[in-house]
Amino acid sequence: MDVLIVLGTNAAYFYSLYSLVRAATSENFMPMDFFETSSMLITFILLGKYLKALARGKTSEAIAKLMDLSPNTAVLLTTDGEGNEIDVQEIDSRLIQKNDIVKVMPGAKIAVDGLVVWGQSHVNESMITGEAQPVVKGKGDTVIGGTLNENGVLHVQVTRIGSESSLSQIVRLVESAQMAKAPVQKLADRISKHFVPVYL
Repeated sequence: MDVLIVLGTNAAYFYSLYSLVRAATSENFMPMDFFETSSMLITFILLGKYLKALARGKTSEAIAKLMDLSPNTAVLLTTDGEGNEIDVQEIDSRLIQKNDIVKVMPGAKIAVDGLVVWGQSHVNESMITGEAQPVVKGKGDTVIGGTLNENGVLHVQVTRIGSESSLSQIVRLVESAQMAKAPVQKLADRISKHFVPVYL
């Protein structure tokens, strides 16, 4: 595509120069210049590239905000066979493994995708689902990492971590959408691939 732009703008510019020189040296030649064609074409191309870069920048910001939804730490809970607390420690959320039990206090973000095994609370999932109303979560309900626990203590058994988590999958979808070309753009690329050699 860039080859066609270079050829088109150069052809318009140099023909316009030739036309002006020819008009200055010949009385019978009617000049036709296309200087505005070159400048307008380059302006529109640069504007399009600027808007594309702007859109990608906003997408990158959105991805960064999504990544920030997940807390850096989590409260790992050790229980006995009857579900009583034995030990509680705050650890890096990246160290959490499947089937671990994490304790989520009121006002804290849920660090992982999991299943509630104890407790009941209202969970704000608006940052993931867009739903404005908090959702009641109790034993047996699933919770999504990055959502906000509002008013109760929850014990959550981890079911998905790392790249398997809902948040990671959303980030991957946004990244792939950012890199993917629109069907119209793919069609234009296919046409220009054959058109450029023929034009040359």
